[in-house]
Amino acid sequence: MMHKKTKRIPEPLARKHRARKRLVQALYQIHYNDMTARVVIDQFLEEQDFNKVDTEFFKSALRYIETNKDEIEAHIDPHLGREKSSLGAVEYAVLTMATYELIKHIETPFKVIINEAILMATEFGAEGGHIFVNGVLTKVAAATRKAEIAAQTK
Repeated sequence: MMHKKTKRIPEPLARKHRARKRLVQALYQIHYNDMTARVVIDQFLEEQDFNKVDTEFFKSALRYIETNKDEIEAHIDPHLGREKSSLGAVEYAVLTMATYELIKHIETPFKVIINEAILMATEFGAEGGHIFVNGVLTKVAAATRKAEIAAQTK
């Protein structure tokens, strides 16, 4: 059996990947414990090693998501195809994180954002949850990244 050689990703990208992981965990925690972003940020920075994490991305994302929850949900909810209450907290955290990035971080290609979300959903979510996340985010990207998608299909 051949093992696929794993390519090392550049450190700035690895730092953002680690920040996304923490972000999904933080959003999950906020969901279940009704905590503010500020409290969760302080707790995470105190209890976890942020040495190799894009801390600014983590903090600004969590603050933005807290302040603009309705805007983000307005991008996600029409594409769920089911009641939001039937979704797992991890899947919704992943959708929230990725939608934030789709609307606020135009410099990051939508395919990268969706791929990262699939990785998070696979690692932390329910079995098969990554397929659902991919489907929803593809629709969110189609609505929020029209120019980028059009440029790729030419």
